[in-house]
Amino acid sequence: MRAEEISNSRRDGFTLIEVIVAIAILGISLVLVMQLFAGGLRAARASCDYSRAVIHAKDKMEEITDSPESNRGTFSDGYRWETEVQPYKELKDNVYKLVKIKVRVMWPDVRKNSRIVELVGLRVISGEEEEL
Repeated sequence: MRAEEISNSRRDGFTLIEVIVAIAILGISLVLVMQLFAGGLRAARASCDYSRAVIHAKDKMEEITDSPESNRGTFSDGYRWETEVQPYKELKDNVYKLVKIKVRVMWPDVRKNSRIVELVGLRVISGEEEEL
């Protein structure tokens, strides 16, 4: 073999350093991609929890407008609720009253932190309806 052939055969492959660098870059990239997926899953879970809480709060708000009174309880899926009814303003010569209705829905997230959604609305009731 000539010296020229020997030097060409050494240039055909990758060196050990090049392979190690390529594997390190690949490993770091895979870790970053997995973290992005995990963050996306956490965000999707939080969005689902908040959506469910808002739906529960809207349902409870509709239910409480039939008979406005402060109360608390638990939904079947573990979410808790509290309602608070307060006088807000009297209207038209004490014939009608405006009441403020608050509905809070609470739940623990994956890390056991408490999350809360609160809806607030106003309702007009006549003087003949049940007092608060």
